[in-house]
Amino acid sequence: MKNILFFRKGIIFSLFLLVLSCNREPGFSYSVQIIDQDQKEEIHSLAKWATEEQFQTSGSKIRTNAILVSKNGKIVLEAYSSGFDAETLHPTWSISKFLLNGAVGNAISIGKLDLEKPVKQYLKNSPIHPNEELKVKHLLFFASGLDWKERYEWSPFNSDILEILYGEGNSDITEYISKLNFSNIPGTAISYSSGDSNLLSAVLNSVDPDYSNSLFRKYGIHSYIWEKDPKGVPIASSYAYLSARDLSKIGHIYLEEGWGSASGIFPKNWVRETFRYYDPKIERPWYTKLIRLPILGGHVYLNRSNTKTDDLYYPQISSDSFFASGHWGQFLVVDPKSKLVIVRFGNDRGGRFPMGEFLTKLTKVLEDEKYMDK
Repeated sequence: MKNILFFRKGIIFSLFLLVLSCNREPGFSYSVQIIDQDQKEEIHSLAKWATEEQFQTSGSKIRTNAILVSKNGKIVLEAYSSGFDAETLHPTWSISKFLLNGAVGNAISIGKLDLEKPVKQYLKNSPIHPNEELKVKHLLFFASGLDWKERYEWSPFNSDILEILYGEGNSDITEYISKLNFSNIPGTAISYSSGDSNLLSAVLNSVDPDYSNSLFRKYGIHSYIWEKDPKGVPIASSYAYLSARDLSKIGHIYLEEGWGSASGIFPKNWVRETFRYYDPKIERPWYTKLIRLPILGGHVYLNRSNTKTDDLYYPQISSDSFFASGHWGQFLVVDPKSKLVIVRFGNDRGGRFPMGEFLTKLTKVLEDEKYMDK
């Protein structure tokens, strides 16, 4: 057994070294295709800035594979690089978590799920800790209290997320998470956790083994992938694949759901009830005092960086804005006030796409009356 554990950790360490070597790779091929949705020079220049210029000025560390901006339901900027196009299914990584918000809402709307019920009631055959206090709503708001270690390639050892994605834990992710201890009483602490996401996926799977297909059908999306573990449960923390246009479509569905006409996919007031911090009395994790991070809602990021003030995480867009992000530079940003949806897919290694600067440039371009609401 020790040999197996050493071998598995050796693989993870090798992946870590591979990432480091990728960061130093100078000769990565990169070419860009800008879709002529609009001939406006400022839009074309912004598309080049988000793709070619970022790649060149970062020494190939920032690699935009797709970037798409739509306003009032119309695409105004769209560009792809190095073989990616409008039909390509791109890994969304942790944007997959945002998709869970919709899956949970849909399951509740058709009467299959109840946020107030204990998780054990849905996972009767799982060896989950005998904690009746853990409810479905705690998983949705990242408030499970599970002792989960969300560490990636920069800290590959003693990492729960790497264990379920690449280690022995992948054989039955639900069982792996169910055996974890609790570091907090459910509902008393908020902490970003792929463990919460995958346990929530198992709950959904218990009431609808086809929940991912059911959701995408209602979205009107026909081309997608949501990988499953060997037990048939979607790996909801990380492994959904979508095109940029279809992810933008989901953003617009939410925009209308919360600030326009309800879609019928979710329960009444779903956006209002889940696009919020779980409990204002709960202090955010200690590391948020050192690193400026957005507020977590029900598997969605809110455009605020403090639960007690109106400090906006992205001051370029409205306070109602929300977003999702994923490893290596995946973004979905939605501003309901300006009816703006932004999708950015990337493969950033050792660099970070400057979304805030992009939003500053974008909002300046869109001030042109051609793009203003009529």
